[in-house]
Amino acid sequence: MPTQRQPSIILRIARLVIFWFLLPACPMHASTIETSSTITINQTTIITMNQPITAPVKDQSHVVHKTVLPNGMTILVLEEHALPKVAIQLWYGVGSRDETDKERGIAHLIEHMIFKGTEKLSESDINVVTHMLSGNCNAFTSYDFTGYLFNLPTQNWREALPIMADCMVNCTFKSDMLNSEMKAVIQELKMYRDHYTRSLVDEMIGVIFSEHPYHHPIIGYKQDLWSVGSDDLKAFYRTHYVPNNATLVVVGDVKTQEVIELAQKYFGSIPADLSYKRPTNYLNKDIAAKSVTLYRDVQQPSLLYAFVVPGTKDKKDYALQSLAWIIGKGKSSRLYTRLVEKEQLATSVDASYVDLFDYGLFFIECEPKNADDAARIKKIIGEIIQEIGQGSFTDQELTKAVKQTRMNLFDTLEDLEQQASEIGKYFLATGDPNFAFTMTDQPLDSLKKDIIAIASAYLRLTVMHEGAVLPLPATELPIWQTVQEESDEEDNRILAARPRNTEVEPPSYALTVKPQSAIPFNFPKATTWTLANGLKVFVYHNAITPKIDVIVDLKVDEAYDPADKFGLCLFMSKMLVEGTKKYNAQEFARELESRGIGLNTDIGALSMSLLREDLPFALDIINQMLMHATFDEQQIEKVRENLLTRIKNFWDDASTVATQLTKEAIYKNHPYARSGLGTVESIKSITKKDLEEFYKKYVSPHGARMAIVGDYDQNCLRPLVEKEVGSWHGPAVAQMTYPKLEQIKETRLSHYLNRDQIALMLARLSVERLNPDFDKLLLFDQILSGGALTSMSSRLFELRERSGLFYTIRGSTVAGAYEQPGLMMIKTIVSLDRLAEAEKAIRDTLRTCVNSLTQEEVEEAKRALEATLINNFASNHAIALAFLFLDRYKLPADFFDNRAANLEKITLKQVQDAANKVINADELVVMTVGRVGQAEKRK
Repeated sequence: MPTQRQPSIILRIARLVIFWFLLPACPMHASTIETSSTITINQTTIITMNQPITAPVKDQSHVVHKTVLPNGMTILVLEEHALPKVAIQLWYGVGSRDETDKERGIAHLIEHMIFKGTEKLSESDINVVTHMLSGNCNAFTSYDFTGYLFNLPTQNWREALPIMADCMVNCTFKSDMLNSEMKAVIQELKMYRDHYTRSLVDEMIGVIFSEHPYHHPIIGYKQDLWSVGSDDLKAFYRTHYVPNNATLVVVGDVKTQEVIELAQKYFGSIPADLSYKRPTNYLNKDIAAKSVTLYRDVQQPSLLYAFVVPGTKDKKDYALQSLAWIIGKGKSSRLYTRLVEKEQLATSVDASYVDLFDYGLFFIECEPKNADDAARIKKIIGEIIQEIGQGSFTDQELTKAVKQTRMNLFDTLEDLEQQASEIGKYFLATGDPNFAFTMTDQPLDSLKKDIIAIASAYLRLTVMHEGAVLPLPATELPIWQTVQEESDEEDNRILAARPRNTEVEPPSYALTVKPQSAIPFNFPKATTWTLANGLKVFVYHNAITPKIDVIVDLKVDEAYDPADKFGLCLFMSKMLVEGTKKYNAQEFARELESRGIGLNTDIGALSMSLLREDLPFALDIINQMLMHATFDEQQIEKVRENLLTRIKNFWDDASTVATQLTKEAIYKNHPYARSGLGTVESIKSITKKDLEEFYKKYVSPHGARMAIVGDYDQNCLRPLVEKEVGSWHGPAVAQMTYPKLEQIKETRLSHYLNRDQIALMLARLSVERLNPDFDKLLLFDQILSGGALTSMSSRLFELRERSGLFYTIRGSTVAGAYEQPGLMMIKTIVSLDRLAEAEKAIRDTLRTCVNSLTQEEVEEAKRALEATLINNFASNHAIALAFLFLDRYKLPADFFDNRAANLEKITLKQVQDAANKVINADELVVMTVGRVGQAEKRK
């Protein structure tokens, strides 16, 4: 990928926001299209390569409206009416930094407990109400803040406010509920310990901020958590959960005045605490570099370098994000060019900024080919940073960084929840409600001065902190196992003394809530062409943001990999960005990244995100990839090394291992058993000739589709597409034939991996996407696991609440259902000592859940699925996927218009009959990955 604007691994985990119920959605099945939300911008100035970048992203009619209630509570509203959806977030200016000794982890624990009931709300009410309203809720804790969020359709958003207001003052923190939730928090702590890069980040922050409250982990320490009682929670809660320490952020299809009036109605009577003042924290400056090394049972080492930089309150985020793009983000960055391309010391490198309020951290992460090269890598990083600090970077590099940073902002403008999050974070840090949208207004000359000043003042070798995750020496394995076993025994001893003796409280307040009828939505329809070469083109003009998304979907996928060359399709796809007849690999990356273009190639597909002015260039690049890829030997070896690193990481992750081995057990010789990533042996065996022959045979317009969605010139698009891809030709691609699948009998499998927790997966064969039972199973999924809404009102979540067995659990009856049958699967992570108990509890749930379904549950599931239909059209990329989905399964253009009506026709009995066909609790593949069985040779 020449460019990738998604956060790096470090940035994703080092944002250090711990979410309450991290229950991932089921694996994306064929009826679910990836979604985000869309917002309207009336005017946007487009950046050209040499233009000073000073124009605001948002015009004056789309600024955040700020109101402060008499009790000091701040209300921030941004009206966005493109979709009938609303994001509501309540932010408190309290995080782990506000804890004192013996309180470590209490801010996060309160976040878990805040929705567990009030004087009016039962333990189940919030989960049930949110599900009834066809929405989802969640919460988050950071060093600097805590927040609670609801995402609801327009017709139901108002119902969130009385709940949030009640939770501000009336939470009960009952001891029994605390006891069961404590078990889930300990499971969460173990889960993070198994994420070794995150563990490294936590450890580095701990040593870097030894005299600042950031020193302490957000989740706290077990020895403090074990002793926490209900009264401790209440004391912290009453101190910090006051209206003059709270900010309500509402973004979406609302009227500002109504939001203010309702906020006053529900929150206005809550008294302020005029004595509340947040303490100021100080970090003693020093010239020192600190180091952390973790030894873990991994194949792939990781190196991490960190610098303390200005915090978010100092309003330097734009400069720091731009600096990351110049130093190490993207294939045209200084470090990637040097470490990966020239010196070939690493397979990947990235740079990112972690936006803590008081002091930020600038991270450089690297996956070395050999950990022994760490000294050489460090030296090169020092040389690059010194160059930047002296101002020796080009205007082209600066413009690239600016465009990439602004394109990140445009991506945010397609996601209501993300917008609300950015508004809330930056307001709490800076006091400016519009900073999220105006921080990129800075002129280029001023930005350049900031970048140089930060690099020279803060990115000095004398204060460069180092971290590493290195493979555990064989002699240390028994010791590490003993440490883990002792930790498990201690957890069991403490938690056994805190049993839960009551049943989960049934809903009460929820019975008084009446969901409103959905607001009609006009689902977009594609204009379709078929070029003379057979390529189908789907286009839709969407002027909401000044960007365009393009997806090219080939007929070929991993099923076409030769039996002895697994991973060939992916390998070939990654080579498409490594040089063409017109551009070598470095030129290719530089040309794309300098325009802010995001490009991703994956198995049989490529996708691009770009500014509207760059569409001719983007289509020319697509022309180059589809017809003129060069497969340079040096680049082949670079991609090979990268894929081998990915394979190591894959087999170091218990969750991915569990999924893959389960697929192999169920699908056997079927193509669905394959990992598209391949194996070490297959990737090593692939030659230049293999890649070129696969490219010539399968990169063909035969059976291929292209979707273009965004703000393009409607008069020029078709001639432009004809010009660039009309001359693309290739052979016919044969239709894949699949062997017949049979249900597998009860099978127990295990794979040894030295981890704190066990990945547990129970699965069996299900149905294909076009099976008549598919929609019935989707409805059942909503009830079983939360389905499309990732709802916490589900049978599996109820099991979590009762038992505290696991922090996260997910499931589906149609996971991976495409042309061939998918899986019925339940997946969780659990402590070794509770493994048997967890398996039994899940089996018992499966045995009883189908026949105990109620008509009310089915009706709520229908409303939930109907509410998520608009998510398929929430962004340019989502719209493009929706059009390709309809074509893939030969569904009519009005499929989404009629979907709600068709779902309404499904009866309770039909749902039960369909579910009973695929659920058999006594015939499952049971896969466990962790400290089970014997250590085996790595794949």
